[in-house]
Amino acid sequence: MYHILVVDDEKLMRTYLANSIPSFTDKFQVNGIAKDGLEAIELLKKQHFEVVITDIKMPEVDGLSLAKYIADNFPDIIVIIISGYNDFEYARSAIQYRVTDYLLKPLVDQNLILLLESIARRLEKQPASAFLSGESVSTEQELKKALFGSILEGNTALTYDLFQRLESCGLSCPASHHVLLKCLPDTLELLLKNRTAFDVTTDHLRLNQLLQDICADFGYTTLYNTDGATYILLTASDLPALTQNIHELHKELCRRTAAENMPKNLVYGSPCVKDIMELPYALQEINRLAPLSLLRRGTLYLSCDTAGYDDFIRSMHALEEQFYTDYLTCSPDRIYLDIGKMLSLFFHTSPDSSAGSSSKDQNRDCPAQENFAALLRLGSYLIQIICKRAKINPAYRRSAYTELFHQIDLHLPSGMPDEAACTLLLSNTICTLIPSSKSPAAEPGEIVTKAKEYILAHYQENISLSDVAAYCGINSSYLSDLFHKTLKESYTKYLLRIRMEQAARLLRQNPNIRVYTVAEQTGFVSVKHFNTVFKKYYGVTPKEF
Repeated sequence: MYHILVVDDEKLMRTYLANSIPSFTDKFQVNGIAKDGLEAIELLKKQHFEVVITDIKMPEVDGLSLAKYIADNFPDIIVIIISGYNDFEYARSAIQYRVTDYLLKPLVDQNLILLLESIARRLEKQPASAFLSGESVSTEQELKKALFGSILEGNTALTYDLFQRLESCGLSCPASHHVLLKCLPDTLELLLKNRTAFDVTTDHLRLNQLLQDICADFGYTTLYNTDGATYILLTASDLPALTQNIHELHKELCRRTAAENMPKNLVYGSPCVKDIMELPYALQEINRLAPLSLLRRGTLYLSCDTAGYDDFIRSMHALEEQFYTDYLTCSPDRIYLDIGKMLSLFFHTSPDSSAGSSSKDQNRDCPAQENFAALLRLGSYLIQIICKRAKINPAYRRSAYTELFHQIDLHLPSGMPDEAACTLLLSNTICTLIPSSKSPAAEPGEIVTKAKEYILAHYQENISLSDVAAYCGINSSYLSDLFHKTLKESYTKYLLRIRMEQAARLLRQNPNIRVYTVAEQTGFVSVKHFNTVFKKYYGVTPKEF
């Protein structure tokens, strides 16, 4: 999958390209959107892209200047320039910046499809394999390891070549039962150890070396992935034997890591497949299991053992897709809502189907450190969703983890925050990954105080929750949560109370004041509505009061 940055000052064009490209081809996805060259340059510093599609005429930094910047700093990126017929000769001057691909306005779907197919072929000529064996291919074991990697990578040409080489040597891949395992150090342990996280650490490398030693004894094939995970291919004559092998391997891994004082590991296991060419399906199923690690169910996660968790997995993946989309469109308010939904799902899913109680119930009895550890795990999980899919620059990834720890350190003295505060904490963390995002919001107490001050100054006007939230620099959903949690009443009831108190004050201080004047000075648009609300609130009419 190749990554595209779309740069255009027209929202309609940005939307068209972002929506159309994934539907036209499964080889590209739009991982970044910018409205001008200046915003694109900031994204290029933070994320990795193979292709940039840019308009020629834009404010701030135009397409030609952007092409020059890319040629000077990212020479491997392919640039496609969009221009109108009248600007085409001007656009062609970008050839000095190694630009050879153009699209003319108005865009034609077929022209875009053909160009993307051509670029995909160019990029595929020198594919970078994510699976590394670290060995030359000569022996039977090395051939099988290379074949294993080529199948997972989806490199059909190399797979066919290696399969033929095995056959020509009189060797073959047994048609039997296979399971794919994915092993990596527990991210939470690495976070607590380093107070930051990287894609690959020495702990990943040590784990890979340990697994190579163990699997050599068992006769299994291992592959190291550039993301720091080690993949293992287990083969047995039948399913019961395969299941037994998985548990024996896991038991030995736990014993060896404990003996060598290494971090605990997470091990994910795929469904059994009877043909090694189905391994990409097995890999897809392993990736599906990732949300289970949030529930702290141990260290071994098998696809055949997800009873009771399928709804949680499905819901989490759906929320992840929306969360990533909202990140791409730089929507902090929507990110806040997405995270709130994830937290609600996380808090209300049982970590043990036999426990009979929710995580939220268990959190009341767990030490604060355990609760913060769960929050830290979820925060890291969200950071990884963005960083892996958008290929965020490591420096910005580290800053996100720094913000995550900073947010947690702020709350540690007062204990585990409630769901609304947890949502804000994680939102502030993720927003550090958004280009030109605003600084994190103030503490809840400061926000409520600011909101109350605004309401007291503007209750005479027709103010809404959104107006108050905008003044406080937060989204209305979070402000609504704060009113419920902090003041124990909704925004509407609080505003009504303020208006009624002010109305009563005016009537006491000025017994001869006209009722319509009081209604007008307390934010009511009609005397009739004011009379109805006042009588319901105090039990008497304004005149009787």
